[in-house]
Amino acid sequence: MIKKRKPTVMSAIDIGSYSLKMRIVEINEAGEKRVLERVTKPAALGRDTFSTGKVSYETVEHICEILTGFQQLMQEYGSKHYRAIATSAIREAENREYLIDQIKLKTGLRVEVVNNALERYLTYKAIRENLPGHYKVREEGVMVVEVGSGSVEMSVYHHGRLQVTHNIKLGHLRLREVLSDLEKRTLDFPQLLEEYIEGHLDVIYSIGDTYEIEHFIALGSEMRAISKLCNQTTSSEDMNRIPLESFERLYQEILDKPVEYIAEVHQISMDLASILLPSLMILKKLAQMTQADQFFAPLVSLSDGIVSDFVDQRFQTSRQQEFYDDVQNQALNLLRKYHADENHATDVEEKSMILFEALKKTHGMKEREKFLLQLACKLHDIGKFVNLNKHYEHSYTLIKASPILGISEEELEIVANVSKYHSSRTPQKSHESYLRLKGKDRVTTAKLVAILRLADAMDRSHKQKIKEVKVKHKEKEMIITGTASVDTLLEEWTFEVKAEFFQEVFGTKPMLNIKRRLSNGT
Repeated sequence: MIKKRKPTVMSAIDIGSYSLKMRIVEINEAGEKRVLERVTKPAALGRDTFSTGKVSYETVEHICEILTGFQQLMQEYGSKHYRAIATSAIREAENREYLIDQIKLKTGLRVEVVNNALERYLTYKAIRENLPGHYKVREEGVMVVEVGSGSVEMSVYHHGRLQVTHNIKLGHLRLREVLSDLEKRTLDFPQLLEEYIEGHLDVIYSIGDTYEIEHFIALGSEMRAISKLCNQTTSSEDMNRIPLESFERLYQEILDKPVEYIAEVHQISMDLASILLPSLMILKKLAQMTQADQFFAPLVSLSDGIVSDFVDQRFQTSRQQEFYDDVQNQALNLLRKYHADENHATDVEEKSMILFEALKKTHGMKEREKFLLQLACKLHDIGKFVNLNKHYEHSYTLIKASPILGISEEELEIVANVSKYHSSRTPQKSHESYLRLKGKDRVTTAKLVAILRLADAMDRSHKQKIKEVKVKHKEKEMIITGTASVDTLLEEWTFEVKAEFFQEVFGTKPMLNIKRRLSNGT
């Protein structure tokens, strides 16, 4: 008789800019979830960071008290698994390292500070799980906008694929803090606010002309309140959509009203009333780039995404592969944006995958490292867009400046460094970019560089001459064979040059053996 495993209890903690949220769920063997507890506690993290650049000692103490309470709840429910994530308020704080250390010492909880791309990735996981007809919406074109306290995350899907993604520092709380002095010096704050927002959005206005976007998804901690005010209901089912005319009515209603009036008339807190206009104005400006006649408001949060990701990782769901495809497509769009040679990148990726699989017993790396190698293969030459000389340096800079959905800051550093060193320059501890890598990540980077170099060498002419690549191991040699119907002297010479670093990293000497194929196929 097969003994069934007990359901897994997991906790997701979101340390946001002005609140801390925890969701405790029970997950059965089929990956189905049952919510056991939802908790939200206010905290003025963002107000500290966006106004002074640091989180105050008093706020840190308050956060630790809240997290201690969260931990007690976790123990009561028997939650052995948890993930605690901090976003922009801590990410941008000058004293973030001290803050994270204080939390660990006082509560025992390890907090992960994530970049915008990873935060967005987790939130989108929750959308897919909670928005009916999500695949149809993606196919028809959708703009997904999350208005946070510190920034706005915007992505566009078209024909089912991720096309564009941007992070814009226009969060509602940030706007209030940044413009607080100017607000006192003007009689027309809405006009000032609109001009400030438009000044940050001008570079993306062409998106509406480039893609036909039929749908608009609005996310953010204040969306439940906005939907309630627009729809005049508290029914969760009726709050998932906001008709454009209802949204416009609310917008016009509060446009010129003082915060105190908005709070009193709509029976909401002063904090919510103060961020309502910035949130609505941002959503309005972005929605104008689409043809949407309503907003989808799935009412999901980062904590929902943390749980969804836990389930995907634990049960290897089909959603996981879909997200991998989205990320790779984003890298492909970056390649095309910077006019890199797509045929060359594809060939290098194919050969790199062959080498990666052949070296599995040697390199000790897993699927995630393979995934990062694929990204580096696509992006290693994009620096040529800036300058052909030392293009690998520019590739590093462009990759670092292009956060990729679902890729952490540490992983992006690996991809950028692998691309930087794909040419002839050898990674050294004296290099600033290499120093940014953690110890174990330096070893991983060196292994991926060694593989990419060989694959890149085998297409040195960018003409994809070498076909049918196979790998065999013989004592301390790795024999790579391929066929070609044209001269491959350039590829063979480059391979010999780049083989030295591979041998240094893996302790195996790579050998390239090309079989000549005549024009008649023999």
